[in-house]
Amino acid sequence: MTDEPTANATTRRRLLAAGGVALSGVLAGCGAVVDAERRTTAERRTVDPSTVSTLTVSDATGDVAFRSEPRDDIEVVARKRALGGVSLDELDATVRVDDDRLEVTTNEPRIFGFGGGRVDVEVHAPPNVAVDRLHTTDGDVHATSVPDGATLVTSDGDVAVTDARGAVAVESRDGDVSVDGTGGPVSATTNDGTIRVGDPARVETLRTRDGDVFADVPAAVADAVVESSDGDLSLRLGDELSAALTARTRDGEVSVTDADSSFRVHERTETRLRAGVNDGEAVLTARTNDGDVTIWA
Repeated sequence: MTDEPTANATTRRRLLAAGGVALSGVLAGCGAVVDAERRTTAERRTVDPSTVSTLTVSDATGDVAFRSEPRDDIEVVARKRALGGVSLDELDATVRVDDDRLEVTTNEPRIFGFGGGRVDVEVHAPPNVAVDRLHTTDGDVHATSVPDGATLVTSDGDVAVTDARGAVAVESRDGDVSVDGTGGPVSATTNDGTIRVGDPARVETLRTRDGDVFADVPAAVADAVVESSDGDLSLRLGDELSAALTARTRDGEVSVTDADSSFRVHERTETRLRAGVNDGEAVLTARTNDGDVTIWA
């Protein structure tokens, strides 16, 4: 680990609709908690995983959470919250199977006047179900044990991944990114936020426009990049890393801590470093326009 300084108005029948496939399920949690202003309900749907090979959550409008775990079904939970003049029935959550693809989407009404609403989605699936994409336009995305090749995207929110079982790609337009454990290469980008990556199999691209990057780098793809337009970079190199490293900053300093004999410096100035790590040929580039670069070797 690094050392850090570390789912317009439709009714419930749309949630039960499936494209040409009879889905067995249970609707629960319909006893809404009601007060003068706020109403909430949770709708649960189970899907036979034998009808599904891949799932996707697309164009959601709230938080998205995913967990892969040993189980006999796929469970989709839509948590609805309505405020003021908005009815819970106006909050739309759809679960549909098309061929062998499970698609989950949500929608919220356009608000005119007082009120509001939100639909958060939770998905629990067995390990043999692949995940293509988890996407929300306004909320956080959290995934635990997501399968190989998943893409997690939010337009406005944070993304957190734990124990990905292969390669993972993460993107936020405005929010922080955290990845803790992957079985394959990790790629993470954000326009405005901090990136933290611990215990990845390999690093591919870690990029933020405005924020810091803290990352373990036990291994790297052939042309790996870690960069920030405005922020510090702190990289902890693994003992087995084999790469040609270039680190540079326009306005800051490049420093190296705890380097041993496997770390061979070829060029070094206050703002630039070129070094070989275990005589590797893979290229690892760390660069920032405004910030320091710290290499823990």
